[in-house]
Amino acid sequence: MPNNSAEYRLSEAPAIEQFKQMGYQYYHGHTHDERDYPTDVVIASRLRKALKKLNPWLNDTNLEKAFQAITSVQGTSLMEINQNIWKAYLHHDVYTVKQVINGKEAFCPVRYIAYDDVYQNDLLVVNQLKFEGKLTCIPDLVVFVNGLPLAVLECKAPQLHDAAKSAFNDLQYYQRNVAPLFYYNQLCVGLWADGAHYGAIEAPFAFYARLRVRPDDPLPAHLPNDQAKLLEALFHPSRFFDFVRHFVLFEQAGTQTIKKLPRHQQIRAVNKTIERLRQNQGGVVWHTQGSGKSLTMAYLSRKLLAPEYGFQHPTIMILTDRQDLDQQITNTFRNAGFGNVQHAHSVRNLRSILANNYGGIVTTTLQKFQEREDATDTATGAPTPDQTTQEELGNQRIKRQIKDGQLIKTTEAWVDGAWHQVHHETIALQQLSTKENLYVLVDEAHRSQYDFLAAFMRSAMPHAKFVAFTGTPISKEEKSTLGEFYGGNYIDMYTIAEAVADGATVPLLYDQGIEMLSVKKDALDLEFDEKFGEASAEKKEKLKQTALRKYQHADARIEEISKHLVQHFTDKICPNGHKALLVCSGREAAVKYQQAITKLKEAGEHSFESKVIVSLGSAKSSAFDEAYHQTLAYNQKHPQHPRPVWVTPSTEVKEVIKDFKLPYGNADEKERSGAKKYDNTALLIVSDMLLTGYDAPIASCLYLDKPLKEHSLLQAIARVNRARKNKHAGFIVDYTGIAEALQQALDIFSGEVRPHDLLKNRAEEIPRLEQHHAQLLEFFKPIIAKIDRHYQKEPFVEAAWQMLEPIDVRDTFKILLNQFNQSLSIVLPDPRARHFEPDFRLFNEIRLRARNMFKEDNDLEISAIESEMLQQMVNDHLEAQGVTNLLEEPVSIIDKQRFREELQNASPATQELSLRNNLRYVIKTGMGKNPDFYKPLGERLDDLLKQHQNERIGQAALLKAYAAMQNEIINEQTEGKRLGFDTASGRALYNSMKALLGSEVAARVTHELWANIADGLAVVDWQNKPRLQNGIVGQISGVLQKEAHLSRQEAKIKALEMVEVLKKNEKGH
Repeated sequence: MPNNSAEYRLSEAPAIEQFKQMGYQYYHGHTHDERDYPTDVVIASRLRKALKKLNPWLNDTNLEKAFQAITSVQGTSLMEINQNIWKAYLHHDVYTVKQVINGKEAFCPVRYIAYDDVYQNDLLVVNQLKFEGKLTCIPDLVVFVNGLPLAVLECKAPQLHDAAKSAFNDLQYYQRNVAPLFYYNQLCVGLWADGAHYGAIEAPFAFYARLRVRPDDPLPAHLPNDQAKLLEALFHPSRFFDFVRHFVLFEQAGTQTIKKLPRHQQIRAVNKTIERLRQNQGGVVWHTQGSGKSLTMAYLSRKLLAPEYGFQHPTIMILTDRQDLDQQITNTFRNAGFGNVQHAHSVRNLRSILANNYGGIVTTTLQKFQEREDATDTATGAPTPDQTTQEELGNQRIKRQIKDGQLIKTTEAWVDGAWHQVHHETIALQQLSTKENLYVLVDEAHRSQYDFLAAFMRSAMPHAKFVAFTGTPISKEEKSTLGEFYGGNYIDMYTIAEAVADGATVPLLYDQGIEMLSVKKDALDLEFDEKFGEASAEKKEKLKQTALRKYQHADARIEEISKHLVQHFTDKICPNGHKALLVCSGREAAVKYQQAITKLKEAGEHSFESKVIVSLGSAKSSAFDEAYHQTLAYNQKHPQHPRPVWVTPSTEVKEVIKDFKLPYGNADEKERSGAKKYDNTALLIVSDMLLTGYDAPIASCLYLDKPLKEHSLLQAIARVNRARKNKHAGFIVDYTGIAEALQQALDIFSGEVRPHDLLKNRAEEIPRLEQHHAQLLEFFKPIIAKIDRHYQKEPFVEAAWQMLEPIDVRDTFKILLNQFNQSLSIVLPDPRARHFEPDFRLFNEIRLRARNMFKEDNDLEISAIESEMLQQMVNDHLEAQGVTNLLEEPVSIIDKQRFREELQNASPATQELSLRNNLRYVIKTGMGKNPDFYKPLGERLDDLLKQHQNERIGQAALLKAYAAMQNEIINEQTEGKRLGFDTASGRALYNSMKALLGSEVAARVTHELWANIADGLAVVDWQNKPRLQNGIVGQISGVLQKEAHLSRQEAKIKALEMVEVLKKNEKGH
């Protein structure tokens, strides 16, 4: 019978047709299956045929070895097996067999995929193919390459509410219940005609990526919708095999392995850069902060190193201008599986590495090129602020000039209102490398001085090609240098607005701090002009900066801001499980803030933990460093009476920065590996550290009390735009007045970034909140017209239950309520949000009660994070009593007393609806695991409903019949336990036998049978071992022939059904 559903017509069928047009074979899984067993995930016949075709030299013995190698890969987890298969069989031809070829015995690599001629591969798409595992799963589409299932796609009707989440949930369900299908998987895809997204195995929903096509994307123009565009972009054979080989990364995060797939802009940028470099040109890639530039560089490096692109064992240099960024990107590459990453610690070491003809990856800093050849990194002690930091702080300026083959470096410091030379150095420039295949990837390129860098590189590495990566646009002045040095216009752009639209980053919301502080600043300007009006312009400007710094460091000001910060953080940030950064003007200010915030903590104003992270030097570096070391020395001498150390010691900085990314929780709890699981540091107070490149998605607020400008400003505020579950926005709380500086920064970038793209005022969310609220009221309009929702709350809620029975109506309610809650969480604690408090309580209570009513609807569940956020919103911001017990479990019909209490005040119609839906839910969930008990119940329930609809049975009799069925469900468990069947598996087997033999004989037979099959059921993964399953089927079949007098064929069919039931239940007895 043809499938006429909207899902099939609008999504699945068009996808099949598109696959066929792209060169894939197709068959329907219901009518055609080439596998031996439904537990098989590999099509063995196609794999063997492909191995012979791609490796015609293989003899039969080695062909079977190659087949067994890829179909029996071992590992302790789905992720480990998936990684092992990709590394050994899909990425490179690592697997070898020993065979005599042309009279010589040799180890020869086996090809499982033909990357050089993609149409040599066996390409197949199958729909509705059944897979047996813990449970039966039937994905909509599976893509096989040479018999290996490399992709699973789930289709949804475009009109389905939250189709993306529905497709994702199905894909997760398949991974849990048929894990072997995903051993080979490289793409999990959701399709719903108007949209599509993709992700890796075990990836959370937030990391599934949408594909937004731009005019410069190399895709056909005729594609009708987003689904077709994604399929063309990812599954056209030439792109699909490129994706599988070069764009799959496994990143090590502590003891956890995470599979990462690229977003579309990363694929586009890498491929465009490869084409540019093939033409011996460099260029600039502008991908906005938070969009994954480091991984883009890793993908690019992989392609540069791939032999098929012809770069001939290149050397790739990753160049940054900060010590912390250098270490960070070195770790990123190593964690992503690049085992040959070398870190150059001196000019001499760099020259030695570059002399290697075998290529590889080297990381270093721009400062290394400005040192004498024998200079090295500090091996011990605290890191000192590098030159870039000092220049940004305005404390130093460094003039560089290349003349007559020498680098002349003059360092000046601002002392007593004037610049004074403090250091002069001449460094002889020498060629480091004349390699043609040297590729320099410059990270955050705008921070470096392009004119110096260009001149130096022409001297030191005259034939190298350069690609600059930046998270912020290039200024007008920089573009002239870039035109000469990097090759002109951007290679690729990925703007702030695009990143937010794709969900790669969250929008940033601007909040101005305490208004009276900026008013004082204006008064300070007037007084300053009166007293220093005769000074030179340069001196006047520097004096004004000094005065402003003193004003910013004033104790009264810092104490006032600290009160505001503590209140804002405890109200707005902490309840959502998020953390924050405070950026100060200098290390002294950071310490003062820590002292003020600690004082408020001691006064009981808050309970969160804050730490100061600043760069520290030796005792001779500055008065600040001298005081720090004096305190350490004093505490060592007087351990009984130590003085407070307000800054984090240098030896602990790296650990604090790493642990800050962890969620809140019990600090003593560890991962299985022994690694730290939680960290309760809520606020990091910084001055110059962590403002560039630091990636902590848990941070959702930046408190800014430092007058940053241009790139430094744009980079700093981007620290809180990283996406994270339940993170709807990043907040910038401005205590220093960045609005003008922001506009100036945007002017520098030639209008490539609009102010609205970067920061949004929180007040802008209020119209959206009003709109979402109005949509909810319109949704409940039929009830609101009859019942006052505030004065007749219970009747209103009861009517809402009745209204929400159709699933499409519930889907609409969930979407509208989530939008309303999200907007409210952004606007709070603004007083204008209080107006919505009564409806917030009402609609979320309806959601809570609906969860008890419609248990099969998982999307009505409220997560722990949501619960804490909603409860905190009620308790902290809204005056009236809030929604309570948001995490209370749904009431089970098996708990008769609680169920009766839940319904005691409800109308008969509501009681009937609740009982009916709960019975339906219990029967539906139990059917697969205990069919011989629940199937008759389901038939009785359907019959009762038909009788009630035909008015052959009244409501009272219906409720009585429901109660009887409720008792049967309860008694089924108690009877099974009384007879010694303590597990769901045992009770299910007993019920199957009871349907054939009666209860007394069934109990005896089940116990005897269980004793014979228990050892088989105890074998790990027995569900996927056909030989073992056949033995269990034989045991059951023999018992049924003997006790139930079934024929051999009847007994085998029934035994197979019973084994399917056992597979769907927990193991054991």
